[in-house]
Amino acid sequence: VFISTEELLALMWKNGYSEQERNAVQFTFPADYKFHYPELSVMFDITEEDTYKFCMRTRMEKSHIGELDWAKVKPQGMLRNHWLIFGTGLFIFKSFPFFNYYFGVKVFGTSMWCWTMWSLMNRMIAKVCRRNEYMAAQKTAQDVMDGEDAIVESMRRFANDAKCVDYLKTFREDSESKIGQYRKALVMKMKDDLSDRATKQLQSIVSFEASMGSAMQELVVREAASSFREKFPGNKAMQEKAFTAAVAALAGAPVAAGSDPVSAHFTEAFQSLQGVDLTAAKGNATGTLAERVAFAQQAKEAEFRQTFMVTPAEAEEVRNLASKAKSGQDYDFSKLPAEAMQRLEALYTSINSKVGYSLPESLGTKPISATSDDTANSYIEKVNAQLESARQHLRDARLKTFVQAF
Repeated sequence: VFISTEELLALMWKNGYSEQERNAVQFTFPADYKFHYPELSVMFDITEEDTYKFCMRTRMEKSHIGELDWAKVKPQGMLRNHWLIFGTGLFIFKSFPFFNYYFGVKVFGTSMWCWTMWSLMNRMIAKVCRRNEYMAAQKTAQDVMDGEDAIVESMRRFANDAKCVDYLKTFREDSESKIGQYRKALVMKMKDDLSDRATKQLQSIVSFEASMGSAMQELVVREAASSFREKFPGNKAMQEKAFTAAVAALAGAPVAAGSDPVSAHFTEAFQSLQGVDLTAAKGNATGTLAERVAFAQQAKEAEFRQTFMVTPAEAEEVRNLASKAKSGQDYDFSKLPAEAMQRLEALYTSINSKVGYSLPESLGTKPISATSDDTANSYIEKVNAQLESARQHLRDARLKTFVQAF
């Protein structure tokens, strides 16, 4: 896609360029020079897209590619002219010697017929050739325009390549700044996660204690009723008191509090709980009310310790696993078998979940996938090796701090 020197000079004159500027172009470039759109973009500081569109429009307006409408310029009345020539020839040459019937009809007529057939065939062949030539020219022009569009599209992809040098100049400073911001954001996120976990754990403890209080009240009433049902069938005195109280109630007489075995039993049961240390009392699921309540209380406390506290069994298991990884004054967790390592990780997760605290297992980095470039793959392998080393270092530091707490 281009414009000629003559077209460029005409455009410069139309747009008000001085004669000195036009002479500079005219005397520098030959008259048949073709200014392509990248050159025009640089010369006049115009985007390549605009120069490409202008050059393309100029070439399309002055395009020589087209099909000649031969039907409008071809000679008309060819058959008529041939027959006129034949008739005129016979009329003129009939009086000449040796121009007899045989020559006039057979020789001259046959020659005229062959000439007519040759002219018709020539027209048909020429029409087919012109059509094929026109279609080939159109296809070539379309291929040229498609190719130029592809070139422009490719150039657009590399339009910002010149900025790479500017970016590389500040790459170190930008990277250090971004890494510092990333570290700060990572610490703040860990702080927020820790606060959320601790808050949720405290809320769980409060909910558990509240449920323990309500369950204890229900338990006291239920156990008092259960002890009454167990004691009443075998106690004659309670049965007699119950019968007497029932008869008195039917007679409409007032029943004293001590005469009703039910109220007396519940009052006695509730009074038996006063001054009793349920945490120190011996629990018994079938004993007195105090022993039953103590048994339920101790079961709830055991459940609380199992849910929100580190059990001695877990602490002992952590110490055993840590002793296997002991290496002098430090720990080498690579010595642990795969199953022991998985168990230690599980203990780390479960124990920290109980106390509402946990560190992330990694920084969220993932290995970089390989490419088709061998040079790039060697660099990627080094980066992946460093990422794996950092992950193992973080894991060892995390587990070391964990086992040292026991």
